[in-house]
Amino acid sequence: MDKYAHELQAGDSYEPLRFIVTPELNQQFLYAVEDFNPIFIEGRDGRPPLVHPVLLMHMSPRTRSPSYKQAPGMGSAFASDRSTYLAPGYVGDTFEVLWRIVQTYPKRDKIYQEYVAEIRDSLGRTVLRRELASTFFSQGKIKAVEDAQP
Repeated sequence: MDKYAHELQAGDSYEPLRFIVTPELNQQFLYAVEDFNPIFIEGRDGRPPLVHPVLLMHMSPRTRSPSYKQAPGMGSAFASDRSTYLAPGYVGDTFEVLWRIVQTYPKRDKIYQEYVAEIRDSLGRTVLRRELASTFFSQGKIKAVEDAQP
């Protein structure tokens, strides 16, 4: 994709990201958030351990896409996020993250962009769906505001 993130319009998509959640990767997140629930370590009912939800959240921002490009002099910030877990994700599985732009519009001299991020497992089931909005702004405008402060 040759466009910068703020240039994408409704219907555009970022290049998908594929990743495997190894026991070691899952464990690093468990230590980071100090969550040692056995369901994330040993599994249950003969199934592998669950992937920690924080790991999935960490892999779903559009900046993870191999095609994400931020224009020089532009900044970006989250404006809203609605996350829904729809199915369990298991350690050892391969996941794919898909991003699709839903809407782009101007508001208060900024560009707003709504997009959907979905993480699917190797069976094609959507494990996590996030409805997100971000705003893009010129870093020059931010600097000018900071310079004007006493």
